[in-house]
Amino acid sequence: MTQLKSFSKRVELAGVRLLNGSEKKVRKSIRKTCVDIINQTPVDTGRLKNNWYSSNRQPINRTTKATDPTGKISIARLDKVLAKFKLGQIFYFVNNLPYLTVVEYGRYPNPPKNPTGKTVNGFSKQAPKGMVRINMQKMRRRLKERAR
Repeated sequence: MTQLKSFSKRVELAGVRLLNGSEKKVRKSIRKTCVDIINQTPVDTGRLKNNWYSSNRQPINRTTKATDPTGKISIARLDKVLAKFKLGQIFYFVNNLPYLTVVEYGRYPNPPKNPTGKTVNGFSKQAPKGMVRINMQKMRRRLKERAR
């Protein structure tokens, strides 16, 4: 009976280690993708870059007028949420500024109304292929490679 309990305890500990390891890998993957999105968000004033919000409960509906051209504030918010993230939870990563889709999908007026040299053919020169779509594709590729 004692050997069975001992074996059961070892299996339980191994399961906990496996789960903790998986959780760390998921966090790391989410963080890499989100940090890349933040870093690749074009900067004019830094407002768009500072409006990335993370949550593991429900999507965040807020925006801020504050600017941060470095993205450090958005990354700090991300890290705070990821520290509490558990496997099985839904992770939300949002930017609620209405012009995000313009930047992501290249919907600037073409030709520009007031040419500034920041766009070409309706796309931001800083992120001509967007930042969310390309990083989600990269994440999918990384996950497929790790699954092999």
